[in-house]
Amino acid sequence: MVSVIIYASILVILCAGFSLTHMIEKFPNFAHAAYSTIGTMFIFTFTKLWDYNPYLGWPLASLLGGVVGVGLYLLVVRPLQRRGRGEITLSFAMLALSYVLFAILSTYSYWFMVTYRFTTNLFLLRSYDYVWMGYPGVFYAAPLTCVAIVVSLHLFLARSKFGIALRATAENPELAVTLGINVFRIHVLSWFLAGTMSALAGAIIPLWLPTNVGYADKLLMSVIAGSVLGGLDNVYGSMLGGFLVAFAQRVLPGVLRNFLDVWVIEYAPMIPMFVIIVGLLLNPKGITGIMEGEKSPLKRIRAALSREG
Repeated sequence: MVSVIIYASILVILCAGFSLTHMIEKFPNFAHAAYSTIGTMFIFTFTKLWDYNPYLGWPLASLLGGVVGVGLYLLVVRPLQRRGRGEITLSFAMLALSYVLFAILSTYSYWFMVTYRFTTNLFLLRSYDYVWMGYPGVFYAAPLTCVAIVVSLHLFLARSKFGIALRATAENPELAVTLGINVFRIHVLSWFLAGTMSALAGAIIPLWLPTNVGYADKLLMSVIAGSVLGGLDNVYGSMLGGFLVAFAQRVLPGVLRNFLDVWVIEYAPMIPMFVIIVGLLLNPKGITGIMEGEKSPLKRIRAALSREG
């Protein structure tokens, strides 16, 4: 259960940032999970090289991720949008950027290993964590951080001037401009927030899971699955979807193993793909679409066939 709670906290934070970007830009940011590696490598350097407590590095890792997010928007996304490039082009551009970030971080990882003789492959920082009441500190810090982000994001979107402007921009950018909203600032803010959340999740990972620069690839499908299940354009729904996907990944294989056999565990990585396919078939807007009473494609096809019959 400890592993489920920590992993769910990480995935919820990542899904929230992924959906926030999609809500504003209307295309999937495939480089989102790569931001988490920035947080991971920063906290590794912060702890191993500078010998600081990893928890002290979380705010700095978040800030670094936010700066990288804004940089990618200004240098890549905005120029492509101004040239009239569509969602497909932007999606492929972000996929390419994820490989660029991976290459840069891999180079840094190799340099760090050669220079300082610290292994950067499947490293773990549990020895730097504290223990309270028999549980590691990350068991308390991860869910508390996740809850704090959920509450803060809700207050920001519902109560603050920038949050309301962000929601208005997501709903109708043209109307937002006519209302005097600085849409450019809203886009920059959304990329900054998404980057901070992803890097923060990455900073949490090595306190519990053995990781390296390639771990983001394993996270990406789970993040997409959680966002699709909850609703790509709904931050709250994506958080719920992230929790459900994390629960399914960590608990479902063990349950199925009791009824089938050990071989079921080998297929656990397929759970996110299954969630994406089923979620899109049932309702493209995920759980939020179902709660809003929208009909799924299957129901619309069934209704059309029944009318013809």
